[in-house]
Amino acid sequence: MLSKFWTTTERKIRHRGEAQSTHKINPWGFTIFLYLLWAIDFVHEGGVPLFKMLLGIPFDYKKFGFPVLHVLAVSLSSFYSVYLFSSFLKSKNKETLLLFAINMLAALLIISRAMLFFNLASCTFLYLLRLEKIPFKKLLLSLPLIILLLFLFGVAGTKRVSFESKSQYNHELFLDNGKATRQFRESWIPKEFFWSYFYISSPLANLQVNINTYQVKPITIKRFFEYINNELVFESISKRINSLVGIEREDESVVKYPFNVSTMYSRSYSYLGWIGMIIMAIVVLGIPIWYSQLLVNNPYRLVGVAIMCSAFLFMSYDNTIRLMGMGFQLVYPVLFPIFEKQLAYLLKRAQ
Repeated sequence: MLSKFWTTTERKIRHRGEAQSTHKINPWGFTIFLYLLWAIDFVHEGGVPLFKMLLGIPFDYKKFGFPVLHVLAVSLSSFYSVYLFSSFLKSKNKETLLLFAINMLAALLIISRAMLFFNLASCTFLYLLRLEKIPFKKLLLSLPLIILLLFLFGVAGTKRVSFESKSQYNHELFLDNGKATRQFRESWIPKEFFWSYFYISSPLANLQVNINTYQVKPITIKRFFEYINNELVFESISKRINSLVGIEREDESVVKYPFNVSTMYSRSYSYLGWIGMIIMAIVVLGIPIWYSQLLVNNPYRLVGVAIMCSAFLFMSYDNTIRLMGMGFQLVYPVLFPIFEKQLAYLLKRAQ
């Protein structure tokens, strides 16, 4: 039954997702607009993060970005990168591929591994969604590329930690922080892969730590609404509500900073115990059904579904639905057809 549902849903996505938009936004103009947003971030920072790191200039990635506009830049740029990749898959146009690369470059300029890997994941899902059948041989051939990406993930992490500690490229800093065993330190395995191991395993470990140690308070109506606000509403909205009523988001128990991600279920447990986790599971199961129906006959349907798949993939790390930089990308496929129609109407009026 599940197989039949998936096959039917997949067929609907593929056929209904190819509706053509009659109102196109100029891709070069929109790319320039996005880089104007990035320029505001760079001016606010006093430089481009990548160049500052390469030149040894102090940089704190946690404080990077102009308030509000930075979230818009990240989410909109990520969505548009995936859209350009979708356009390239359909047209095979080299200019579109160039625009895609230019927009993807932003993740490197701001040294955001999260943004880069989220975008790559969305593009991968988009590619798979457009296939009639899964090419297992090609997927096996892509294994070296995946290994290379995991290695580069470790290189970027080691470089950033070394830079923040004002030292040369130093493996020991992260190995010490992650309590790597002597056997691993002396093994032939490149130490850069320790980053991937820790980031893949630590969320589940943190969830277990939270379940074992967090003292869940008695469930009340007030606490239930706090749970809804902080776990099921976009963070930019929930933060303002918290500020108005004078509360803070519930904490969670984790192994050790900076390994502070623990799946989207962890804080649900902190609020309501196992009941909170069950409610979150129901929401997670309902989102694909509701969202795919919302995008019926939408020209951005495949893009939206691909982004949703990435959001679900990264739920193993955090509550990506409430994170504006990731979760808000799901809104753009809904809004863009409306925006294109309005833009076309205004241009027609101006002629």
